[in-house]
Amino acid sequence: MSIDRVVPLLLIMSAVCLGLGVFLPVVEVRNFAIFSSRFSIMEAAAELIIDAQYLLGFVVIVFSIVFPLGKIIVASLIWLRHRNGASVSIRWFSRLEFLSRWSCADVLLVALAVVVAKASGIAGATMEIGMWFFAAAIPLTAYATHRLKKFAGPI
Repeated sequence: MSIDRVVPLLLIMSAVCLGLGVFLPVVEVRNFAIFSSRFSIMEAAAELIIDAQYLLGFVVIVFSIVFPLGKIIVASLIWLRHRNGASVSIRWFSRLEFLSRWSCADVLLVALAVVVAKASGIAGATMEIGMWFFAAAIPLTAYATHRLKKFAGPI
């Protein structure tokens, strides 16, 4: 089958959205309508590690940064192999499937933090622009992998 030229564009867009989502503020937390704090995923993970919450910091880094970035990298490698005319092993697609299973866990973590902040009654939380970029990376990557399977999938 012919090379799908939309896949690299989708992967680039998803990588940019993921990067913006990780470094731009994702949540603003307001305490007592006087104090407010905005933080990004990277800042939250760093703060958890600084506060000796190593396991939670590690979980945030792995599920919010490593797995989504790994999915983009593996999809890019599959596309490059296919574009260069090489066969794509079923192992590459199984790696992609493994990473895909966890692709919504990252957004769930951030959304859960917002719900906890609101439910506590002590703080109000609102989503910031980083969350929208972060969330946009998921369907972009999912659509790219869908097209990859369609055009480069093992026969």
